[in-house]
Amino acid sequence: MARISLKQIVGAQNGLRPVVAALERALGGSLAVEDAAGVPLLGDANGGARFPVVHDGKDLGWVSGAQGAEALADLLRFLAAKETERKALGTEVLSLYREVNLIYSFSEKLAALLDLELVAKLTLQEARHLIVATDGAILLLDDETGALTSAAAFGDELPGLSGFKRGTGIAGTVAASGVGEIVNDVMGDPRRINAVIDVRSLVCAPLKVGEKVIGVMMLASTLPMAYEARELKLLNTLALQTATAIENARLFERTVQAGHERERLLALNKEAEVARAGYERELDLAATIQADLFPAQLPSLPGYDLAARNRPARRCGGDYYDAVPGGAGADASVLLCVADVSGKGLPAALLMSHMQATLRALLGRTGSLQELTAHAHDLLHGSTADNKYVTAALLELTPATGRASYVSAGHINSLLVKTNGEVVSLTSTGAPLGLLPPGMPYDSTAITIEPGDCLILCSDGVPDAQNEGDEEFGEHRLMAIVQEARHHPSAEVVSRVFDAIDQFAGAAPQFDDITLMVLRRTANS
Repeated sequence: MARISLKQIVGAQNGLRPVVAALERALGGSLAVEDAAGVPLLGDANGGARFPVVHDGKDLGWVSGAQGAEALADLLRFLAAKETERKALGTEVLSLYREVNLIYSFSEKLAALLDLELVAKLTLQEARHLIVATDGAILLLDDETGALTSAAAFGDELPGLSGFKRGTGIAGTVAASGVGEIVNDVMGDPRRINAVIDVRSLVCAPLKVGEKVIGVMMLASTLPMAYEARELKLLNTLALQTATAIENARLFERTVQAGHERERLLALNKEAEVARAGYERELDLAATIQADLFPAQLPSLPGYDLAARNRPARRCGGDYYDAVPGGAGADASVLLCVADVSGKGLPAALLMSHMQATLRALLGRTGSLQELTAHAHDLLHGSTADNKYVTAALLELTPATGRASYVSAGHINSLLVKTNGEVVSLTSTGAPLGLLPPGMPYDSTAITIEPGDCLILCSDGVPDAQNEGDEEFGEHRLMAIVQEARHHPSAEVVSRVFDAIDQFAGAAPQFDDITLMVLRRTANS
């Protein structure tokens, strides 16, 4: 992955300038940021203390200014780490998702087989899809003699070989210890027992049922390879499933003689079903909590057209949207919100519930949207774990006038598409809720939604959606769709965006929740 630069961090963080301004006010002095070469990137501190910004052992630059400027250096180090994590996450998650799919498919195929040889051949076939190898073999252990005999093999070197025994050679060592190994210099390994085998590198995993080793599984290469822990972990996963399938096949062949073993497997299966049922109940509870948090019906705003949709990546996601009227009368306002809570599952659903309750409790009790956001931040920080936080886009609108106040707590850009097609990006005005210590100020952006204008609030699952080539959907595609559909009903705009994402992604899995809210002021209002 390309090295992260301080210039990238400062340029990518639209909410950094308001945070720096808030720190300057709090510290009573100016702050400045410069890169490692001394090129100014932000502000002008005119001397003062200097603090390095270091990431992965490399100097990215410096923060200088009043006493306490180290807080900004700490924030930049945090943002550098998050930027590195964000760029790696998409590719990593997609790669892991594909591996899980292959393993899940393999497990389903194994479940349908009760022939030991077919199980072994299928395992080697699937293993070659996950790990590069020229040769492979599955050797089964005879408990009485300690001999390892081939159940299936492929390649030019391993098939047909014999003489493997428990405790002898690399495969025999793995069979005796029950611990997989990577050997990237087979020729130089003193345990090598077959001089005729032209194998340079191999990875070997035990076939275990419980704590019992019933054989080993090997993948090898006649060319020098650098097998890593990732390959061994994958092979161990396949071996664990294969061992169970092999044992099932053996049990099937001696059903009458091994009735007690069959009962043991049924008991294990029952435990697995109980565990699965518990997990399913947790997911159902989380999904129920989340469904109850979304408004059953969006409020009717005379002169406006409002629509929203959420599609979680899993049964229960971490996105949230809401529309809460703030009172009655000509000056009555409405609070619109799209938020993304950290995590997934039941913890995320509970944090989402806390977020909704906090916003609704504070609405109408603070003097401004900035105060409401700052108060919500303090409450969430004080009542949640350090690794739990929420990014949110909040808009307080007075429908009668179209005037609105916008606050973004570390959220992605929102878009205001004017009736003439011009696009105004609404950027971050502060840090994520609950992430940093209490007392962080939030700025706001004042806008007016004119007749014919279209406002877009969304979660990062919209621009970050990926296709099979790991390309992101991007803000530019979202902007083009809204510009073209801005005079159509909000529900149609929402549908067009979701349809475009689905067409773009193709067969690629959805790895993040997708939430979109569209508010249009009708041209005749």
